[in-house]
Amino acid sequence: MAIVQVVGAWKTYGQGAAEVHALRGVSISIAPGEFTVISGPSGSGKSTLLNLIGCLDSPTKGRVQLEGTDVSMLRGPQLAALRARRIGFIFQSFNLIPVLTARENVELALQLAKYDGSDAKARAEAALAAVGLGDLYDRRPNQLSGGQQQRVAVARALVKEPALVIADEPTANLDSKTGSAVLDIMREMNEERNITFLFSTHDPKVMARAHRVVTLTDGLITADEAR
Repeated sequence: MAIVQVVGAWKTYGQGAAEVHALRGVSISIAPGEFTVISGPSGSGKSTLLNLIGCLDSPTKGRVQLEGTDVSMLRGPQLAALRARRIGFIFQSFNLIPVLTARENVELALQLAKYDGSDAKARAEAALAAVGLGDLYDRRPNQLSGGQQQRVAVARALVKEPALVIADEPTANLDSKTGSAVLDIMREMNEERNITFLFSTHDPKVMARAHRVVTLTDGLITADEAR
């Protein structure tokens, strides 16, 4: 069964003369364990597609399924619960909470997913150790480099063992060497734990590591290349 199934998805903003079709009947299937890139120029619909798959938005027409569940039909608490438990997010701006330590930032993902708090600390520390931050549990974001902050974000995304990790331009704010190191960690997690990753990026380093590159142009899939 596909992790993600998008069928005939349209996303339209505005009305009348101001109507804009960000996606125009997009269909795509993502299998378990894929390491896939969604690429394309600015305004092509990449972020819109990831928002639909990540349950952050709903299609105007069509449907989106996650692990066989039609998320297009879910609303409110059901959608939030599915998103919290089954999807991990990694952002280009890291999105860490400044007043929390690295461990507390990772633990927060477990709290939002309603995991039993009894082992949250141990799980968070294990996730941070897995990304090479085993001795930095108690540092706040302003005490970490950009690359270390992004590793915390990776640990936060992975700690709840999601079905899917969505990474939106995860290397955009990192230098080349640091970006490559973070990508290597994600690829290792993909290969060793069969975690499915879906990226939106222009970065050739990410595309070079991908199993598959899907290109969007003006809201349409114009290429789908296996690597």
